Order: sequence, then C-alpha cells, then structure tokens
Amino acid sequence: MAYFADNPNCPSNFLSGAGFQFSLKKLPGVSFYCQSANVPSQNLAVAMQATRFNTIPEPGDEVNYDDLTVRFLVDEDLKNYRSIHNWIRYLGHPESDQDWTTYADGESYQEKQYSDGILFVLDSNFNRKFKIYFKDLFPVSLSGLNFDSTYTDTEYFAVDATFKFTIFDIEEVGATGFFTQNNYEIPTVTLTHTIRDTDVLLTWTSENAQYLIIDNGVGEVELNGSGAVNFNDYTNLLNYRPQPFTVTAFGRGGTKATASTVIARSQPTTNNNIVCIAVIDENSSGNLATMTAKWAQFRTNWPNRKFYLLQPPQGCCGHDLRVPIDFLETTEPSTYNGTR
Repeated sequence: MAYFADNPNCPSNFLSGAGFQFSLKKLPGVSFYCQSANVPSQNLAVAMQATRFNTIPEPGDEVNYDDLTVRFLVDEDLKNYRSIHNWIRYLGHPESDQDWTTYADGESYQEKQYSDGILFVLDSNFNRKFKIYFKDLFPVSLSGLNFDSTYTDTEYFAVDATFKFTIFDIEEVGATGFFTQNNYEIPTVTLTHTIRDTDVLLTWTSENAQYLIIDNGVGEVELNGSGAVNFNDYTNLLNYRPQPFTVTAFGRGGTKATASTVIARSQPTTNNNIVCIAVIDENSSGNLATMTAKWAQFRTNWPNRKFYLLQPPQGCCGHDLRVPIDFLETTEPSTYNGTR
C-alpha cells in the first residue's frame, strides 16, 4: 500500500459513477435525465492457430460490443419518450410503410436511420472530463410505462432504452458543449377559426413540424387540416364566453412552436322593433287599478319592446271602456280615438 501511495502516477481522485450526461445528435433539444448508463463491454474475437502440440490463441480481426443501455426519467410532455418511440416505430413501421413518412426524423436516409451520441463522464468537480462518442446509434428497445393508482408517494417514470452501434471512441475533453440544434429548421404553425351555426371550424397549417397537438381535448392532428369543435363540449362556448385554443408544433430536435386563437361567440341580438299588442279587457270584475297593474307588468317584462294598446270600440259589451292616461305614451297615435 505504501508503494501506491508514494507513486506519483497514483490517482488522487477516483471516477464517480454518479457523474455522467447523455445526449443524442439527432435530438439536440431533447433532455435525457439519465439515471444510469453503461460503457458497453467489448470483446476481441480470437483466432486459434493449430500446432503439433496445442492450439495457440491469436488476436482476431473482429471486435464485438455489447448494447448501450440508458435509463432516463420521462418528462411530463413525453418529449424524450416519444422521440425514441417514434424512432423505433418508423424503423420497423409496424402499421404500414406510411410510418416512415410520418415519423422519420432527418434529412438524409443515413440521418433518419442512425444518430451519433455522446456520454460525458464528469470529474469529481462535475466538469466534463471525457466524452465517449458512439457512432451510428439506433434504438432496438424501449421499456413501457406502468401506471398504478395504488402508489402512495409521487413516482416518476424511469424507462430503459437500448441502442445498437458500430463503434465508440473515448476522448479527453474540456467543457465541450452538447450538440446544438442550429442545423434544424424551427417549425412554424398557424391556427384560425370560423364560427358556424352549432360548431366552430378550426383550421391549421404547419411547416417543418413532425406532429401537432391542439389543447382542450382535441389532441394530435394532421400537419395541415381542419376540424369541427362542437359548442356543447365547452361550457364557455355554451355561455358565450371566450374560449382559447392553442396548437403546438413539435419539430426535429425538440424544437417547437405554438399558435392560438380565441373563439368568442356573439349572443343572439334581441329585435327591439317587434310589435307587441297588449289587450287589456276591463270586464265586470276589473277596475282601473288592475288594468294599470297589468300594464306595468308588461312594461317590466319587456322594457325594450314597443307596445301598441288595442282598445275595443266605445260601447262594446254594453259599456264604455276607458284607456288610463298612463297608457297613452305607448298608444299608436293614428288609432287612438281620444277616449280617456
């Protein structure tokens, strides 16, 4: 032990298993909150040389690597999970060949198939000390998300992603930055609406987007298109209150853009020019006070409407009918016969 302590080549600090970061060139804007990652083991193939007495092992000409497995926390928007999910889906296109067109991420065929990746190894001060550069990565498995309502504490999902690759290099670096997303076109998106009789027609367009999501329960939609939103599905729209809608366009490398529109239904207008005829019949049990009360109730119930008082001719029913003077303000002048 004394020999190693005095040896100038003896390390003063040791490699920590908690100091590492992971990034994919294909997904520069996606954060992988790594819980664990491995530097894969490698094996050199051995050639056996036969001799008269025994076989002698000789170095072969082939190196085999184990898989790269990364465990990461899933973000609430499923951005990092969906990026690996979509990658596997279009490589295997389980539904149809259209999966390649819908989910493929990259300009060239090579970029769509593979991605380089970096595993940064941090020193004791959590500075980047080494980078392990993986070439031609592609995912072969992604673990599932297991929901369980019996959890008593907050449980965050950690999933495993397994990658194949061709080779990796180990280089000593300084504070080398992660991959940037400058090489990717930022998505753009628009959202408009047209109010119809019983629903609203939402219309959207996008460029440089992989997929779109509209909030308020609409969900994922085509990259360009339109769809109807029924008034009955939204309390605000039913009650003639503004209802905002936002579409989010997700692009390559975790880039995204949003657009919003606010739907405001106009309340149906009341036609104040409706002619209303009020007939007040002074029968044998009625009197002027009851007539006045009835007329006041008409005016209270419909304060903005114009009333015309229909007065029976004099001498009807064996006696003269009188129109109280209070009513005359709404009596049509051309038909008023002057009876008070």
